[in-house]
Amino acid sequence: MSIFLSPGSEKRPSLRFEAENISNYTALLLSRDGRTVYVGAREALFALNSSVSFLPGGGYQELLWSADAERKQQCSFKGKDPQRDCQNYIKILLPLNSSHLFVCGTAAFSPACTYINMENFTLARDKVGNVLLEDGKGRCPFDPNFKSTALVVDGELYTGTVSSFQGNDPAISRSQSLRPTKTENSLNWLQDPAFVASAYIPESLGSLQGDDDKIYFFFSETGQEFEFFENTIVSRIARICKGDEGGERVLQQRWTSFLKAQLLCLRPDDGFPFNVLQDVFTLSPSPQDWRDTLFYGVFTSQWHRGTTEGSAVCVFTMRDVQRAFNGLYKEVNRETQQWYTVTHPVPSPRPGACITNSARERKINSSLQLPDRVLNFLKDHFLMDGQVRSHLLLLQPRARYQRVAVHRIPGLHRTYDVLFLGTSDGWLHKAVSVGSGVHIIEELQIFLPGQPVQNLLLDTDRGLLYAASHSGMVQVPMANCSLYQSCGDCLLARDPYCAWSGSHCRHISLYQPEVASRPWIQDIEGANARDLCNTSSSKGRSSVTTGEKPCKQVQFQPNTVNTLACPLLSNLATRLWLHNGAPVNASASCRVLSTGDLLLVGSQQELGVFQCWSLEEGFRQLEVSYCPKVVEEVVADRADQSGSVPVIINTSRVSAPAGGRASWGVDKSYWTEFLVMCALFVFAMVLLILFFLYRHRGGMKVFLKQGECASVHPKTRPVVLPPETRPLNGVGPPSTHLDHRGYQALSDSSPGPRVFTESEKRPLSIQDSFVEVSPVCPRPRVRLGSEIRDSVV
Repeated sequence: MSIFLSPGSEKRPSLRFEAENISNYTALLLSRDGRTVYVGAREALFALNSSVSFLPGGGYQELLWSADAERKQQCSFKGKDPQRDCQNYIKILLPLNSSHLFVCGTAAFSPACTYINMENFTLARDKVGNVLLEDGKGRCPFDPNFKSTALVVDGELYTGTVSSFQGNDPAISRSQSLRPTKTENSLNWLQDPAFVASAYIPESLGSLQGDDDKIYFFFSETGQEFEFFENTIVSRIARICKGDEGGERVLQQRWTSFLKAQLLCLRPDDGFPFNVLQDVFTLSPSPQDWRDTLFYGVFTSQWHRGTTEGSAVCVFTMRDVQRAFNGLYKEVNRETQQWYTVTHPVPSPRPGACITNSARERKINSSLQLPDRVLNFLKDHFLMDGQVRSHLLLLQPRARYQRVAVHRIPGLHRTYDVLFLGTSDGWLHKAVSVGSGVHIIEELQIFLPGQPVQNLLLDTDRGLLYAASHSGMVQVPMANCSLYQSCGDCLLARDPYCAWSGSHCRHISLYQPEVASRPWIQDIEGANARDLCNTSSSKGRSSVTTGEKPCKQVQFQPNTVNTLACPLLSNLATRLWLHNGAPVNASASCRVLSTGDLLLVGSQQELGVFQCWSLEEGFRQLEVSYCPKVVEEVVADRADQSGSVPVIINTSRVSAPAGGRASWGVDKSYWTEFLVMCALFVFAMVLLILFFLYRHRGGMKVFLKQGECASVHPKTRPVVLPPETRPLNGVGPPSTHLDHRGYQALSDSSPGPRVFTESEKRPLSIQDSFVEVSPVCPRPRVRLGSEIRDSVV
């Protein structure tokens, strides 16, 4: 069962928070006690009470933090949009300690950071009273559209972002520390990355090698090892050690443990790559069980364009990640710029590895004591040859996933991972990982179309999910078991939060085996509702009979086309319509539409009983039952006034049979209507003709002038002249004698052969040719020597 619910549906309640004149709700943080949700938006921060603030009229705390006038003026002077770019967008909102929050914003393309006192929710100030501001360069991006990631570990801030105004200086750095460290830009360790997530894994716990804790960064960048494809995007995972302090002589204040590997999310049938990483959620059972950590990633492909782009959900294990970082290295040929696998021995201790017991035995207790040969090798061998391969869970061709959050919930028989996926058009998909795939439980539209889900936050203790977008925030319960009214619906939903108690679908946390009168039912893998529900003694719709659904009394007017609706809770179910117990076949009186509704023509007094059944996974249950009846219009009006008869379903009229009640108006005359339509038609044709003449008035004038010229100068049959008397274009002049006033006649009026003079026998010269145009006719007249002829030039 997969449920599809539109926004504002009463079946799936959700609470919304929106502040006036505030937009871009991006940063979310849950307090340690879970009572407060901290929100970072554009030039504002909020402290929301999870129980009160989302209710109408609920109180909340607001803290305005805008960029100062000087920063905004400089931003506008540099060519940025004053209204869109030159604002303060909150990008980092993290807990620094038990009393303060650490927050950073773009501050009109001049990033700044400050501290918030959680007790009174105010900005920290110095002794003079000014807001305590710090430079945010290298911590927060300049451009609000740039992606970044940050986390605090033991009071130290680890960030992945760009540290320049142009956005071409990416870095993974550590600040708020006595040992600031970052990546080396001159070595091209990062190639235009887009950071999406980061994670802290305490790998020192239970490590027999005395390993160090690690921080992982997830991003997409240009794949420099693929020289045959231009601008090929590659998803990466990078790793640094928590105890890394940089080198003594080589790589000073630079990471000595920076390594990165490729993340692969492929379609299994043809190997099509989803190479653009959108988000990653790190699911770790506990700090001690860090080896069982799973990384859930949402991917898209750069070769998919448009609305049908689609996306994929892949999961990576910690063992696969460690295998890639413990494998072979890649190196680049400086001359050919091609990458090869390093097969020769590497220096010791292993380049890029943390300080372990084996290094301590060699008197290397810090990265400052690493040999230069190890660090020089790492400068050019930061890319691993092995790839981190994943397990594909879900292919979604109809939606573009942008955010993911995962909750591990214990069911009746085992533990399940429930995924919450936010799309680029405001939808939230709830899915459960079952076996080797994912089953989508619900599809909820929580924001208006065109507003992507920008962030997701889980409150596992209270069972709440928070989603942020451009316009506001939404609080949604993780489970809504009351939505499923029958045993079949409860089991077919495959919701790990819900189980059938015998009479209702209840939340799994309410199950007490020692108190329950009968065992609860839950089947996430098989969803065998047909056997489990029929063998249980549950009430409701689990044992489906015809009499369980009351027959809805509906009335039709004679000879009308009507629609009987059959809403289904599940997208995976199919409808089966029965008429008096027999399947409905297409006929002149009824037909099943493509939407699943029944199209019915009211032509008989008694139509019988129509039932709609839902079929899914071999389980059948009755959804709705109708008892339609054809009544006269007058009777129906009286029934409506009395209020004792349901509303008549009527969509459109159809032609009544000859002699029927609907043919009472057959003798009515339509002569008046016919005359009116004819007059309107004639008037429209006249307007059309006048409009045509007006549009082509220029062409009509030319046509009339040509007719006038033709009447003044009639065309005559040309006479072929000897070659020496022909014009230069080879066309002979007309043989008739034309009388043109102001010009000498070309021949005598007496008939007979013409005698040419010596001057006329001379070859014609272009210099002796002249063109004149008569004011009466635009046809040009050409004088060739001493002759004047009408000609066409």
